[in-house]
Amino acid sequence: MQHRNRTELFAGIEQVVRDLEAEGLLRLAQPGRAEAIRRVLEGRLNPVLDAFLLESQPQVEAYATVLIADIRGFTALMSSLPMATMIELLNRWFAAMTAIIDRFGGVVDKFVGDAVMALFGLPDARGDDSLRALACAAEMQRAMLALNQDARERGLPELFAGIALNTGNLVAGSFGATAHSEYTVIGDVVNLASRIESFALRGQVLISESTRAAAADLIEVGAVNVVRFKGISHPVQLYELLSVHAPQCRLVVPPIEVRRSPRIGVSLEATFRQVDAQGIRPMRIPGLINDIGYFGLRADLPLGLPDASDVVISLASHQGLSDVGDLYARVVQTVPWVDHFRTSLELSSADTASQQRLKDLIDESLWRH
Repeated sequence: MQHRNRTELFAGIEQVVRDLEAEGLLRLAQPGRAEAIRRVLEGRLNPVLDAFLLESQPQVEAYATVLIADIRGFTALMSSLPMATMIELLNRWFAAMTAIIDRFGGVVDKFVGDAVMALFGLPDARGDDSLRALACAAEMQRAMLALNQDARERGLPELFAGIALNTGNLVAGSFGATAHSEYTVIGDVVNLASRIESFALRGQVLISESTRAAAADLIEVGAVNVVRFKGISHPVQLYELLSVHAPQCRLVVPPIEVRRSPRIGVSLEATFRQVDAQGIRPMRIPGLINDIGYFGLRADLPLGLPDASDVVISLASHQGLSDVGDLYARVVQTVPWVDHFRTSLELSSADTASQQRLKDLIDESLWRH
């Protein structure tokens, strides 16, 4: 749609040049003169045409794949960097990702903070849009390795991205007011893609069931995370993309993140009771949980617990979490930390109702923020 209009407009420019020559207003006999004039006109008109074309598209229904890539932890990183360094990092990130999106036939819809959103299947569907989007996502993560190698050589911080893809029906076109409008897409597909992105670990590509089904025979997926979103009646399955059998070669997503699940920072009061051969000890140890994931947590305790010892964790009921129930965990590591002991624990009560409720709370927190 946009590309077709651009072709028609530039064809019109060539006709204008020929008309000017016919009227004697241009002399094109000098070799290369006509081509030089066209290059100047296109260079000057390109920015104007981009703005005009993107702000004057009708609203149409379409079937497309939405890709959202976001830098993990960039907000925290930004607070420790000079403004010039932050701008350099962002420009390098956007330039590299935009080039890859363009190479795989995608269209950049927008930049939001440190995130980029791209569309495959718009303005025109090609039949292999989901596959190209998946190959693009894999190549984006592969490109991060080279980007970080260059960053290390320049003395710049490394960047890590989480990427999400979702496929389905949406509405594309110009939205806004008379004074200002912009081309974008809206719909549940876009909203779900944004929610999925919040679950992607650094270096990870997460895809929805619809995107997986669109290219099922040409991709390899790994871990599956079943997530319950508020406003969606059924559980949503998220698949980790491992590789794509692209037309020219097999693209493998390089493994980066060592964690098994997303983690969130919290401040949850809890009591800890040790477990030994005789059962659960009666002494209650107060603690503050400050980091939690699907399979483990980190807490600050007033005393050190032995590594590999078992504990029962009860969350304080006044925090509205009494329905979580008791959690069983094993101490992985305890280290002195200021005036307390920072303790890492692995949950051992897998697949229980309590751990599922805890996972729901983590999921809700992730997509809300």
